[in-house]
Amino acid sequence: MELTAIAVELYTLVPSAFTAARTARAKEAKSAGDADLAKQIAQLPKPSTAAWAVNMLVRHGTKEFAGVLELGASLGRAQEQQDHDRLRTLGQQRPRVLGAAVEQARAVAEGLGVKVSGAAAMEIEATLRAAMTDPGAAAALRSGQLVRPLATNGLEPVDLSGAVAISGALRSPGTTNKEPDDGGRQRGRADSEREREKAQTALMEAERNADKADLELAQAEREKTEAVRRSEQLAVEVKAAKDKLAALQQELAATEWAITLAERNRKLAARLAARERRTAETARTRLEGLS
Repeated sequence: MELTAIAVELYTLVPSAFTAARTARAKEAKSAGDADLAKQIAQLPKPSTAAWAVNMLVRHGTKEFAGVLELGASLGRAQEQQDHDRLRTLGQQRPRVLGAAVEQARAVAEGLGVKVSGAAAMEIEATLRAAMTDPGAAAALRSGQLVRPLATNGLEPVDLSGAVAISGALRSPGTTNKEPDDGGRQRGRADSEREREKAQTALMEAERNADKADLELAQAEREKTEAVRRSEQLAVEVKAAKDKLAALQQELAATEWAITLAERNRKLAARLAARERRTAETARTRLEGLS
């Protein structure tokens, strides 16, 4: 048995089956007399849900995963050429490509009976974004042995410590740890590549912030338009209310004048009635005197 082959087998399993299978394989190695291999197998970490889903995307959703890497490579070339129009166009494609890859990862995982939460989906997107901007992160994903999600801060290379079950899986066949004796030119190219990647990541972050700002601006403009519309509507209603108030005030003034006239007429009628009663009383007294 070889550790690499066993790791490939284990990291293909659903997370719920990982621990039992790992224990069984370690026991097999120990029974076969290979205590070192048994220990190495027992130390293989169980992948998080997000990391496992990304492994499954790499194995079963290669179209979407390839789209992430291809877009990352295109962004890198556009950055090298300082083609700002191309960068802008590619940057607009990024949310769609990442979204499609995340949805495919969730679909593959759920097809295997594993529910991917919203938080895990966000970790999947962050991991794919890291692979889009960092070749080392892309290699970690291609290994199919990712055990934890990745993230990029836009300034430094992606931290890959403890990210892959077997660190040797990140090295290409034939590579060694020996430094090339070429006067530092390869190291210089590696430094330049890292600087380019940092600049690319910073650009992508800036474009993402710009996209977010555009969305917020559009929302603010919609709110302003709605506020203006409501203000105009209220102005019409206020004018109508003022016109109605003016009419009511005129009607009130006319009514109060009518009350004044009615009071005058009442008083006049009262005086006339009193005079007529006095006249009638005088006539009655005269009539009684003639009797």
